[in-house]
Amino acid sequence: MNLLKFALAISTLAWLAQLAPAQAQAQAWPSKSIQMIVPQGAGGSTDAVARALGQALGDSLGQTVVIDNRAGAGGTLGVTAAARAPADGYTILMGSSTTVAANTFLYATFAVEPLKDFVPLVMVADAPFAVVVPSTSPYQTLKDLIAAAKAAPGKLNYGSGTSSALLCTELLKSAAGIDLVRVPYKASPQALTDLLGGQLQVVCEPFSTSLPLIRSGKLRALAQTGATHSSLAPDIPTIAEAGTPGVEYTAWIGLYAPAAVPADVVARLRSTLLKIVNDPAVKDKIRSVGFDPRPGDAEKLSATHRAEITKVGNVVKAAGIKAE
Repeated sequence: MNLLKFALAISTLAWLAQLAPAQAQAQAWPSKSIQMIVPQGAGGSTDAVARALGQALGDSLGQTVVIDNRAGAGGTLGVTAAARAPADGYTILMGSSTTVAANTFLYATFAVEPLKDFVPLVMVADAPFAVVVPSTSPYQTLKDLIAAAKAAPGKLNYGSGTSSALLCTELLKSAAGIDLVRVPYKASPQALTDLLGGQLQVVCEPFSTSLPLIRSGKLRALAQTGATHSSLAPDIPTIAEAGTPGVEYTAWIGLYAPAAVPADVVARLRSTLLKIVNDPAVKDKIRSVGFDPRPGDAEKLSATHRAEITKVGNVVKAAGIKAE
């Protein structure tokens, strides 16, 4: 009996010895800089939000947060890099409605399963899309544009420089029952340049990129895709108010961690980031680059993500859309 007790004691001590390093590592987190992967290039609105959040997170944790811009292949490169990063809490991802939702349907070779490969941390913000035409366009309202498209099916062109701009316009086409011809671009600025130059008749772009041109008077906003009016431009009607219900679409962003990050590290990231996204100063920075602050916990981000997967999947399959 004494031998049995001795053997159990030795076994327990061995188990505790193995557990101690893992506990010490978790308790020491963070002990080095944290990488925030942004699947877009530097200088854009999403990058600006990431830098504001990174600065605040670094201040809260006492460590530097390095913004790692991984543009390319519609954001799939950055998302893939984040999914394959060590699950130690030192890599987080700025995901979006495009990079962790739409791309799962648009890219046949996208090897990541975002709902499985990541855990949600916090919801950050969103931006409705504006249906815009040049200020010189004859279309004064969304009804004018739809009437013209119905009168001449396949004669009006729209541009899309991102997957989200493509999906936005396809949603409008489906709801309004119109035929617009897509002209694909590598980036939104190129599509907007051709819109201003008269090569396109309409573009659907988030406020984060379209509002400066709307405010300068170069573009006319016919409607916006939010469910309600946006604080960023309260005078722009929703698409439903403009006479075409059934189009609600926003470009949202949230933060994620690789799926196998230790639970206690995830909990600390969530609590710290939730305070940050609710901070009034951070909200002001988010508004300044064309996003509406939408602070929310992991459950809110998860629900938004799953709903987006369902909506986008239906649109992509119905329209036969593929990334180009």
